[in-house]
Amino acid sequence: MFDWILQVLQYVWEALVPCVVMQPFEAGVLIRLGKYKRNLEPGFHLVWPFHIDKVWHEHTTARTDHLTGLATTTTDGKSIGFDAVVTWKINDIRKALLEVTDLKDAIADTCSGQIGTTLAECDWASIRVDQTSEQLTKACRARGWKWGVEILNVQLSGVAVVRNFRVTGNSQPHTLHLSPHPDA
Repeated sequence: MFDWILQVLQYVWEALVPCVVMQPFEAGVLIRLGKYKRNLEPGFHLVWPFHIDKVWHEHTTARTDHLTGLATTTTDGKSIGFDAVVTWKINDIRKALLEVTDLKDAIADTCSGQIGTTLAECDWASIRVDQTSEQLTKACRARGWKWGVEILNVQLSGVAVVRNFRVTGNSQPHTLHLSPHPDA
């Protein structure tokens, strides 16, 4: 009963508040009537009320994403499987918020592709002794700027030689037959 009253009051309050405070770990963009106006740094900012101005904000501190189940073939013909740990932070808030639909997906796609390509140009011995981390970080960092992020570090984990299996579908559909429980 009172939920909708509280929601209306909250909406009215948010529409009337003429300011926003960005925390020290945030950055944002100010959108006025659907158009980009400016970047917002941490601190106090005045905004037009009644939803004329909208503020989109995001944390700019370093974060870590785990990319799992990756595989490639090295120059010496070894099929390897691995996971990657990518540490990144937002560098250009406008690009990160306005030019990418899902920033984490963009980073994962960019880095997994770049890591696979870079490792495919290496041999198993150099990967095994971890001579590639710096090269991977440099390659991913160059691609990350496009999305407004700085790739700080790329590390491989669980690197192992694997066998490739291809699963082919049977042309006949599988059916599952259920029988009643014997105690029923």
